[in-house]
Amino acid sequence: MKKRIIAIMSLVITVAAMTACGSDKSKETTTEQTTSEQATQEGDADTGKFEPWIFVASSKEAADGAGVGYFTVPEDGMSLDGGEVHMYGFKYMEGIAEADGSVGAAEITIRKGLKQDTEDVSGDYNEYSFEWTVETEDWEVKCYGNEEGKTMKAIWLSDNFSYSIAIRGQGDLYDTYGLGDDDIKKLVSAIQ
Repeated sequence: MKKRIIAIMSLVITVAAMTACGSDKSKETTTEQTTSEQATQEGDADTGKFEPWIFVASSKEAADGAGVGYFTVPEDGMSLDGGEVHMYGFKYMEGIAEADGSVGAAEITIRKGLKQDTEDVSGDYNEYSFEWTVETEDWEVKCYGNEEGKTMKAIWLSDNFSYSIAIRGQGDLYDTYGLGDDDIKKLVSAIQ
């Protein structure tokens, strides 16, 4: 009888140990997944929100992933009165391609999205003190800023697409820094 009890207890302990040491396939990731892809799929652990963005290496990959055809951004080193433009990050979600970079010391975000219920794909819901229109060679661009003539957000439409540019200064200039109309015209002409 003692042998049976010992055998049963040994079996129970073995099964418990195997269960504890086993792997949970639902939490494993392959070595091909990047950290950003993992974050995108898992969401934000602190808030429980799902992160829809998928990070890629180029504007072409962002356009392909978003389904917006093509996505052309300003050439690296493009010179504006506000400084040189450098694009260094690209991502997409369904229907929107995004390029992140800098112009001088400010941050710049450029988006191209499928035109749907709204023409504003910027994701910027701030209220601004000033609103005006800039006419480019091909487009009418709505500009917004907290200083007259200094664009912090620009939006425009083309065929089936909505475009946006958002500019944010550093530190104390975050809520006031913007680009002049000539810089906005150059940027808009370089984006497709």
